[in-house]
Amino acid sequence: MSKIFSRTFRVRWSELDASGNVSSASYLRYLVETAYDWGEALGLGVKLVDEIGLFWLIRETEICLLRPLRHNDAFDFTIWMVNWQRVRGTRCFEITLRDSGEIIAQGTQHIVCMDVKTQRPTSPPEDMLANFRLDEPRVFAFERFPKIPAAENPVISQRQVEWRDLDTLEHVNNAIYVTYAEEAATRDLATCGWPPVKLAQANLAVITRRVHIQYLSPAVWGETLTIATHPLTVSDTGGLRYIGMSRADGSPVCECILDWELVDRATGEARPLPAELR
Repeated sequence: MSKIFSRTFRVRWSELDASGNVSSASYLRYLVETAYDWGEALGLGVKLVDEIGLFWLIRETEICLLRPLRHNDAFDFTIWMVNWQRVRGTRCFEITLRDSGEIIAQGTQHIVCMDVKTQRPTSPPEDMLANFRLDEPRVFAFERFPKIPAAENPVISQRQVEWRDLDTLEHVNNAIYVTYAEEAATRDLATCGWPPVKLAQANLAVITRRVHIQYLSPAVWGETLTIATHPLTVSDTGGLRYIGMSRADGSPVCECILDWELVDRATGEARPLPAELR
C-alpha cells in the first residue's frame, strides 16, 4: 500500500457557498475525509485507533486556494506525511482536477497524537508511524502561525456554539471555525457599507485565497464565543484579515488569517476595492 494516499471526490451542490464556489470550510472537510480513509487503507482505521486509546488532534492548518472548485467538478485529494517528531507530525496535501491534473489547492497541517484517557499528548507506536514515513517527501513552504498584536478597534461579534457545530468528540468541528471566521469578515464588510446583497447587485464576490488557522483549545456546546476581527493589510484588490475567537473569560480558542480578494462574480477576475473597503 502506497504511503501517499489519494481519494476522488465530486463537488455536490450542498458544498457551494453563495458565490457558487466550494466553500472554504468544505475543503477542510475533504481533508478530514481523506485522512480517515488514508488510515483505513493502511489498516489504522478508527476502530483500531480506538482500541489502542489514541486520537489525532489538529493544531494548525494552512491551505492555499489557487482556483475555485464548482458544482460537479471531479477532483483528487492527495495526502502524505512529511515528518513526525515525538508527539507531533506534519502532513501535506494537494487537490487536482481529475481530468486535467490542474492544481486547485495545496496545504500543510500539523497534528498531535493524544491519549484518550489522559487527554494529553503521547507518542504513537513506532510501527504505526512506519506506515506513513517517506524517505524524501514533497514539502510545501510553511510558516507557523504568527503572533498578532491586539487591535485598538476590532469588530466584535458573539456566537453561541450549537449542537450541529460539534464533531464526534463533542468539540466544535475544525471546519466550522472557518465558517465562524468568514461570517465575522462578512459582518465587517457590511459595517463598511458592503453587505452580501450589495456585492451581488454589483456582480462582485469576496473570495478566500488562503486560510491559515490555529486551534488553541476546543469549544463545546453552549459556550458563547467572542469573535474579534480586523484587517492586517489591504491591497488594491483584497487583503489579509485576522480573526480571533475566545471564551467569556478571555481564554483563546482559535485564531485565523484569511487572505481574500474581490472578484467579478461571473469571470472570477480581480476587481479594485471600492473606497469604503480601503
